[in-house]
Amino acid sequence: MPSVLSELRPPARPSLHPFWKYAATFALAGVTLYLAFRGVDWRQVGRLVAHCRVRYLLLGLACGAASYIVRAMRWRMLLSAREKLPPATVLWANAVGYLANNYLPARAGELVRTVMISSRSQLTKAYVFTTAMTERVVELVILVLMAWGMSLTLPYRPAWVGRLMLLVAVGAIGGTAFLLLLPRMDRAREGLIARLPGGLRLKERLHDIAESVTLALNALRDPSRLARVAAVTAVVWTLDATAAVIAAHAMGMQLMFPVALLLGTGLALGNALPSTPGALGISQFVAVTVLMPFGFTHTDAIAYILVAQAGNYVVITILGLVGLWRYRVSEVPAVATDPVR
Repeated sequence: MPSVLSELRPPARPSLHPFWKYAATFALAGVTLYLAFRGVDWRQVGRLVAHCRVRYLLLGLACGAASYIVRAMRWRMLLSAREKLPPATVLWANAVGYLANNYLPARAGELVRTVMISSRSQLTKAYVFTTAMTERVVELVILVLMAWGMSLTLPYRPAWVGRLMLLVAVGAIGGTAFLLLLPRMDRAREGLIARLPGGLRLKERLHDIAESVTLALNALRDPSRLARVAAVTAVVWTLDATAAVIAAHAMGMQLMFPVALLLGTGLALGNALPSTPGALGISQFVAVTVLMPFGFTHTDAIAYILVAQAGNYVVITILGLVGLWRYRVSEVPAVATDPVR
C-alpha cells in the first residue's frame, strides 16, 4: 500500500527550490528564539521542570487528548454534509494531520489529512481541504470571541490585548462572512473560468474544483450545523485552556483561565506564520509576551511553554502513530473515478 506522503508527491516539473522561503522561516525562528530565551535562568527552568507534579501533568495531557478527539468530531460534522464517515476514520486522519504539522514544515498536515480522508471516501480532495480550512477559520473566530469575553473579567488587561482582540475579531468575522457568501457567487465563478486561457479539459477541471469548494462552504450555511460546529469549538478551547491551567498548576504556577485563552489566541495566530515544525521559536516568544504581564517571570514563561509543548508532542505523537497504523491496515473502499482526485 502506498504511504500517505507518496500520495502527496507532485508530478515532476522543472522548478526552483524555494530556498528563500526556508531561509526566512528559519531566520524568523532564530530571531524569536533569541528574543524569548534571552535572559532566561536555565537552572531555575531545570528546577521547575524537575519538581513538576506528575499526576497533574497526566490530567492535563488527558484534557489535551480529549480536545483532539472533539476536534475530529467537529471536522466530521463538516465532512458529513456530503458523506457520512465513520468517526474513527476522521479521528485518525485528523491525528496524523496534527502529527505531520508537528514534525514537517509548511503545515503539511493539512494536506496529509486531506489525502487520508479522500482516499477512504468518495469526497474530492478539494472538498476535504476546503472543509479543513473552513474549520480553521471557525476555530479562530470562536477562540477570539471567547478570549475577548473572558478577558473582560481580568483585574488587569494590557492595552495591547484589547487592540489585538479587536483587530483579529474583525479579520476573523470578515473571513467568515466571505466564506458564507462565496457559494452564492456561482454565476460569477463560471463566467471567470470560461474567460480563462486554456483548453476545455483544464476549464472542466477548474470548474469541478470550484464546485467542490462551493459544496464544502455550503456546509456552514445550514444554521443547525453551524451552531453545532460553534458549540463544539467552544468545548475544544475550554478543554485546551483547562489543560493549560492544570499544566501550570503542576509546575506551581497560577494561570488564570482567561489568560490561558489569550495564550491560545496568540499561539493560534503564531501558527499562521511561516515557521519551523511545531512553531519552534514563535511559541516561546508568544508565551513570554502573553504571560509576563500576568505575573509570570521570563523564566517561568519559558519553563511553562517548554513543558506544555513537550506534553502536546507526547499526546499527538501517540495518537498520530496509532492513526498511521490504522490507515495502513484499513481497506481502501471502491470509489468512482473522480477527475478532481
